[in-house]
Amino acid sequence: MTGRRRTGKRVTTHPPVQAPDRRAAQRVPVQIMVRFSATDSFQHVGDGVALDLSESGCKLCSAHVLPIGSFWDLYLTIPETSRPVLISEVRVVRAAGNEYGIEFLRVTARERTRLRHFLWKHMNRSTLSSGPPLFTLVDQSSPRRPHLKSLP
Repeated sequence: MTGRRRTGKRVTTHPPVQAPDRRAAQRVPVQIMVRFSATDSFQHVGDGVALDLSESGCKLCSAHVLPIGSFWDLYLTIPETSRPVLISEVRVVRAAGNEYGIEFLRVTARERTRLRHFLWKHMNRSTLSSGPPLFTLVDQSSPRRPHLKSLP
């Protein structure tokens, strides 16, 4: 939404202020089924759809109310695999209507590898160009000292 302010006889229009993107990893747009349960039990609590996914979190759409700060176990139903990827502990960090920002806190090395494989397979050129660089190289061609270069 654009803000308007009257100064004298002129009206100035200010663009909306965007919050900085604080994501730790590049997100991949997906639509995969998710189940979640309380971290202290294996009882199924609810389900939803992950709309964005990264190594460090996802955007989850669910009819089940997830309070900010609550902890859950998350099961990502990845189509190419026979069993879901288990994220052993997640935290709800943002809520807006039925959409939630989910942070992955504890993932085993095996499950992280499965998740990375899925993400790399579904990453496309537009995903790569719209986000932060995925790799940084050390340039040692300078005799004075090496410096970092980001790949476009």
